[in-house]
Amino acid sequence: MNSSLTSTQKRVISTITDLANKKGRSPSMEELRVALDLSSISSVQRHTDALKNKGYLDNIRGISFPKPAGKVQIPLVGNVACGIPFLATENIEAYIPYDASQIRGVASDYFFLRAVGDSMNNANVCGKTIDDGDFVLIKKQQTANPGSRVVALIGDEATIKKMIPENGHVRLQPESTNLCNKPILVFEDFSIQGVVENVIKKMQ
Repeated sequence: MNSSLTSTQKRVISTITDLANKKGRSPSMEELRVALDLSSISSVQRHTDALKNKGYLDNIRGISFPKPAGKVQIPLVGNVACGIPFLATENIEAYIPYDASQIRGVASDYFFLRAVGDSMNNANVCGKTIDDGDFVLIKKQQTANPGSRVVALIGDEATIKKMIPENGHVRLQPESTNLCNKPILVFEDFSIQGVVENVIKKMQ
């Protein structure tokens, strides 16, 4: 595939990849200009536009980034409650192959958790519910938009819920067909570990 690229275009892709690995995000056009020792951002734009036309770059949130190919190995780091929170294990149990083209940023920003319970069995994540035993793909981040489905850490216990900020507290809302599942109101000692991106259904 690289045979269709000029030596300069190969250098641009290599530089973008190196910067992304170092910074944990896609580089800005200015960062790319400096790293490539080019005189102007328009010069960078010319190279990235050519690479997009050849299918080697995607445009992610307005920033050019190489299209990944094949599969990446995302770690499964344990269980998370979709009911009453309980201790989340952080030991890697296994790796799950995942389509590299479906991730935003770098693979190290992601991990899987195994869902336990039924409090999110009425959620709609990419057209799928979160049922007991499913594998939930999480993107690591410490903030989330209202209404996002998050991994919330309450003390040493973790749970997946829909996050709804309210006056003076946060409501962690279940999305369930089971009416026994109730919201959790959090006033303190609460942090976000990541945001739900996708679900891999368990094999029946």
